[in-house]
Amino acid sequence: MSRTGPLPLELSDTWTYALLGGLASVPFTVVGYAQSGSELSLAPVFFGGILAGYLARRRTGTRAGVGARAGLVGGLPGLWILVDLLAATSALAGPPWFMAAGGLLALSAAAAIALFVLGLSALCGAVGARVGGWLAGSGGRRGPPAPDT
Repeated sequence: MSRTGPLPLELSDTWTYALLGGLASVPFTVVGYAQSGSELSLAPVFFGGILAGYLARRRTGTRAGVGARAGLVGGLPGLWILVDLLAATSALAGPPWFMAAGGLLALSAAAAIALFVLGLSALCGAVGARVGGWLAGSGGRRGPPAPDT
């Protein structure tokens, strides 16, 4: 018999630990950007990746895929830069063709900045997860816990 209807909403272990590490870094990323006004520090994303990699390696025995996902989640506040960019663009004045060209240029720049910020945050999260996985593997228990019987 085939299943009909929606699949149950269940997160994989990778996404569970990625969300945990990524969401733990979000408040620190937001506060850092709000205090500086123009600079985005990805250090909290790195530490969120360490947390995600450590927990994933301890619980599942692998850290594969968790770091980049934690970095993407933790780097989402970096898109706040786009709001500032688009707000600055809304102050353009001049002929309609100039405003249209400025708007298109701002949108293309915003898309490039978004890809750069998310890519860099995914890289920071992946490096952090590698460090966290190393920390989890450097002591104590080796591998995932024994299955329940």
